[in-house]
Amino acid sequence: MINLDKILGLPILFDEKNLDLKFDGDFAPMRKTERSLGELAPFLKNPNIKEGPDPVYRVWRGVYLKSEEEKVKNSGLRLDLVVMPPGKIDDEFVKTAGHYHLSCPETYFILYGRAYILMQSYNENPKAIKSARLTEAGAGERVFIPRDFGHNTINVFDEPLLFATLVDENVVDDYESYKNMHGASYYFLDNGNLVDIVKNPNYDSVPELKKIRAEKENAGVWRNWNTRTLQERMDESH
Repeated sequence: MINLDKILGLPILFDEKNLDLKFDGDFAPMRKTERSLGELAPFLKNPNIKEGPDPVYRVWRGVYLKSEEEKVKNSGLRLDLVVMPPGKIDDEFVKTAGHYHLSCPETYFILYGRAYILMQSYNENPKAIKSARLTEAGAGERVFIPRDFGHNTINVFDEPLLFATLVDENVVDDYESYKNMHGASYYFLDNGNLVDIVKNPNYDSVPELKKIRAEKENAGVWRNWNTRTLQERMDESH
């Protein structure tokens, strides 16, 4: 069990073997969801695949202690936790479905493992990608997702991945563009000891990837942030 208290500032234990979280404190009710293989299928390179990790990943939405409810509500932000296994679905590495939220930025804190975070944006046609960015981030690092960018997370490594996301509590996620394109603008494919990053042919146009470095950041800082802080920090990093 990995104790997240010093990392995240919340009394949570991460069971990396069973890919689960244990909440030790008096937490407010939260919503736990699991993305099944069947639900992820439309976002895959091969949507007819029947074998792979199932569920593919787990999400806990709206994580906070009851004693801090007023502070969290006043911040206007929502903290979510996501657990992903290592592994592959056919020749694709395990990934999240991907979505856009055009009205607000988001930040990721990697708590355990390593992740590839793929960001993309478009002008008017979601099949014509304007910008594609890739960040590799590990535990103790933070990645900002600008407004107007979609994003998904890929685990190409041989260990579980746990990360926190911080976003406006009123955010609306748009999954349809990713679903219609069978995933993000790039696929991450297993090629023995290599990772092949190939363009998704369902898009009309995809630019070359621009690599963006992650930044060191203690995930516990989220406790003092609000929606304005999130936007200001994102502006500083870009």
